[in-house]
Formats: sequence, C-alpha cells, structure tokens
Amino acid sequence: MHSLAEGDWPDVFRHAVVRRRSRRLRNSLSHERVDRAARSGEPLRSGERLAGLDALRGGAMALGIVLHACVAYSATSLDGLLWPVRDSAPSRVCEVLFWWIHTFRLPLFFFVAGYFSELLFLAQGPVEFARRRVIRILVPYYAAVFSILPINLLIWSAGWVLSKQATWEQVFSPSVPFAPELQDKFFGPAHLWFLMDLAFITLTYGFLRFEWGTTATAAEPARLPAAPPAIRLLLLAAPPAIILWDDPSIFVGHHNSFVPHTVRMAYYGFYFLIGALAFRRRGLLEHCARFPGWHLLTSIPCVLTVLWLVPRQTRGELGPALQCLISLAVALSAWTTLLGLFGLALRTRRAPRGVQYFADASYWLYLCHLPLVGGAQVALHSVALPAAVKMLIVAATTLTIGLISYRLCIRHTFVGRILHGARLREPVTPELGSETSPSVTGSSTAIPRPHVAAEGSERPIVPRD
Repeated sequence: MHSLAEGDWPDVFRHAVVRRRSRRLRNSLSHERVDRAARSGEPLRSGERLAGLDALRGGAMALGIVLHACVAYSATSLDGLLWPVRDSAPSRVCEVLFWWIHTFRLPLFFFVAGYFSELLFLAQGPVEFARRRVIRILVPYYAAVFSILPINLLIWSAGWVLSKQATWEQVFSPSVPFAPELQDKFFGPAHLWFLMDLAFITLTYGFLRFEWGTTATAAEPARLPAAPPAIRLLLLAAPPAIILWDDPSIFVGHHNSFVPHTVRMAYYGFYFLIGALAFRRRGLLEHCARFPGWHLLTSIPCVLTVLWLVPRQTRGELGPALQCLISLAVALSAWTTLLGLFGLALRTRRAPRGVQYFADASYWLYLCHLPLVGGAQVALHSVALPAAVKMLIVAATTLTIGLISYRLCIRHTFVGRILHGARLREPVTPELGSETSPSVTGSSTAIPRPHVAAEGSERPIVPRD
C-alpha cells in the first residue's frame, strides 16, 4: 500500500522547490492530495483532485447561504443575532432548515480546516505554513472588515428603518444612539467571526505542532483503538457536549464582538483538532468511508431531539436534565452528520467541473453573501409571498449575484490569487487531447500540465497552497 507516511514527503519537498518558481502552479486547498489508501486501499495518482471534498466544501457554503436566508423567516433563531427584518408570518420549514444546518455546518468547516492544516503543515513546514495561512485567512478577513462589513451595516440599518426599529437620524448621527437592544450588538465582525476564530486556532495549532510535534512527522500514523462505532461516537461527542452544557450560548446564541470568545474557540477548536488527527489516523478515515449511511441515519433521531428541545431552550425553559440532553443531541448530530458527509466525500472519485468551480467560488461567496442576503430580504419585506418562497428567492438571488461577481471580478484577479491561488483561463473551444479537453483523465483539467507527474507515476504530489 502506498502511503504518505512511507517516505513520500521528501519527494514532495523536492517537487515543491521546483514548483515554487511558477506562480501558475499555486492552487487552493481543494487541490491538495491525500493518500487514497485511507479511502479504498488504492493509491492516489498525481494530478487528481479530491472531487468529493470539492463537493463537500461547496455544498457546505451553499447551506450557509440557505441558513442565513432562513433567519428572517424563522420563528426562533440565535439569541443576540440582529437581523434587518423579520417576517410577520414565519415558516416552520425555514425554522427546521435553520436549526438542522446549524447543528453541523460550522463543525464540518472546522473539521475540514484541521484536516487540511495537518496536510499543509507536513508539506510546507512551519514557517511557510504560517505565512500562507496569514495570506489565506487574515488578509481576506481585514480586507472584508473594511470593505464588506460597512455595506452590511448600512443594509442592516436600512432594514431597521423599514421595520420601524430605528430612524435615519440614528443611522447617520453618531450622537443619536440606537435602542439599547440594537446598540449593544450593532458593531462586530458579523459573519467574519469565523475567519477571526479560524486564524487564531490555525496559527496556534501550527505553533504547537512545531514545538511538540516534530518527532511525530516521520512516525507511522497510528490507527484508532478498536471499539464499537457507538463508543467511538460517544467519545467524540463528549467534549463538545460538556462545553455546550456549560455554555449553551455557543449553539443558541451569537456573540458579535471583535473580542475572541474563548469558549466558542474551544468548542470549534476541538473539531479542528480531530480533523487534524484524522489526516494521520487512517482508522477514522476508513471508518468514515465504510459507514457513511450508518452515520447519516443515526443523525436523524439526534436532529429530531434538537428540533424538539431548541424552541424551549431559546425561551430559557429547560431544566438541567433536558439541558444535558440537548447538549448531547447537538454534539451527536454534528458528529454523525459530519462523519457521514465526510465519508461520502472520501468515496467520491470524480465530480463535474462545475463542482470544482463552485468550490473555488465558495470563499468569495462566504465573504460577500451576507449583505446580499440582507439586501434581498429587505427588498422582499413588503411583498405578499409565503415565507418559504421568499427564502428560496433570497438564496437563489444571492447565489446568482455571488457567482456572477466571482466570475467577472474575482476569479482571474489578484483577489482570486489571494483567496485560492492562480487559475488558468479556460479556452473557449478546447481541442481533443488538450489540457482542458474532457479526454483528460479524472478532474485534473483544472490543473496546469507541469503539475502532473510522469506517466505511470503513482506518487502523490501535494501542491503548495
């Protein structure tokens, strides 16, 4: 069995020295290669893209847009989450969608981030890893804080004026404050808190990995101890369940502050850490790939328990026993859905080029989607349509504008190079046998030709992020 832990990393570094000279060969996280033995016992060929993880990343981003599109049309949402408008006739469908997506989406993002962080640390070394994480995370974060966030605040203010929660004088006059419930939570990172926490967790992990993990780099990855799937699942769910039991606001609240929330970082940092360990502990990956259906079926009763209890939790009506139950249900919902989807992703060998394209666009969609969602909801506030229909219109409009703006303004610009690396312009009429022709094996059509190793080589080459 060909494995990354069996001597391939020195060759990776030799290839990286050559590739460092070409800007065209920088690719996104979705181009990273891992040992296919963790999935099927079959080696991963050079130049092949992890199509399943492309689909997973793009799908999770699309669900994030749906989640935020549901907020205005749900009877319950996160405590402390300010929104420009709220529909007077909320939809039960939107409420169920919101809480279902909320149970697993962010744990999934942090798990995948940890998974690729371990891969990139091994491929790049600590200094290059830190430098590129700063470029990929902190630069977009600060750029969005000073460009996208002001637009977001203006749209939110317009919604409050429209719904008679504020006046234009309060919006534009610094001497006239908003009502206390708005003023206290008005200014903060909004959706950008994710990048703020991710940067801290990733750079802290890189530092600790360098200080204490140097001897583990060349070690053979250990497999998880043999245990029934239910026991493994409970062991994974116990730490986040304890954190949620101690501070339920991590799940049912929103902390809109530029001051990092330590308990929140501990909660999502655990998923990040397990994702990093999963890259080296092949037993977990093999388990995911073998039993995705079992995990997804197990998630159903867990999610139903959350949906049953969360309205009472938002009203503060849960006693200690039920609070413990919902904390465990949320943690189990997150892990069962996460492992099921990740297992399906690892078993997916190929995906349409549209999936790869959407995965490339997902970072930009994350950055720009919230003002688009809020603006569409403000525009539809007085329109007489069912709440669920409005939600679909908001989500579709946001996706459409986001993808068009990505194509025209982001993909082949310096912004795109910061977000995901350089991308080659697709030829209008590809010829048979060319790099972009459908005749090219797998999904390597998005990868420049020098990125592919010699014919017959099965040695995985991990590109620099």
